[in-house]
Amino acid sequence: MAGVIIDASHHDEIRITLEDLRRGKSPRLHWRDETPARQRLIATTLAELPIAGIVTVHIYSGGHRTERARRRCLERLLIEVDQAGAAKVVIESRSPEQDHLDRGLLTGLRKATIVPKSLEVTWQPSISEPLLWAADAVVSATTWWIDGVPAFYDLLSLKMSTICVD
Repeated sequence: MAGVIIDASHHDEIRITLEDLRRGKSPRLHWRDETPARQRLIATTLAELPIAGIVTVHIYSGGHRTERARRRCLERLLIEVDQAGAAKVVIESRSPEQDHLDRGLLTGLRKATIVPKSLEVTWQPSISEPLLWAADAVVSATTWWIDGVPAFYDLLSLKMSTICVD
């Protein structure tokens, strides 16, 4: 799971840059839909933007559930963005049921005072928030790196911190 930290003063310029990277009538920029040449362009462009990426990774065996791994990664990501001073977090909406699971986790983290109530957290579909596309590219470059394709991660590594979650 990944997040990008972007100062609010740069939101509009980064949205425009990401929207300009879309091809044709595609409603969003999505890493897996792009060719390697376009992925390189996306990674190179992100490396030049005023962003900081945080990736949380949970490597697990086939016996674990992916939702459990996601919860661990989301918990750590929320802690990290809070510690980085973010005031607002936008999470990519998956479905009403899955967003409900995320909200339950957030409620538990707030009750345990792990994440402050002052951290504003919302869910949006990726087609409505281009800044989510940057997080998609950062996490995708990282998973490819884990799978042995480091080129795109190498382009972004100075802008990112990668945290392995138990």
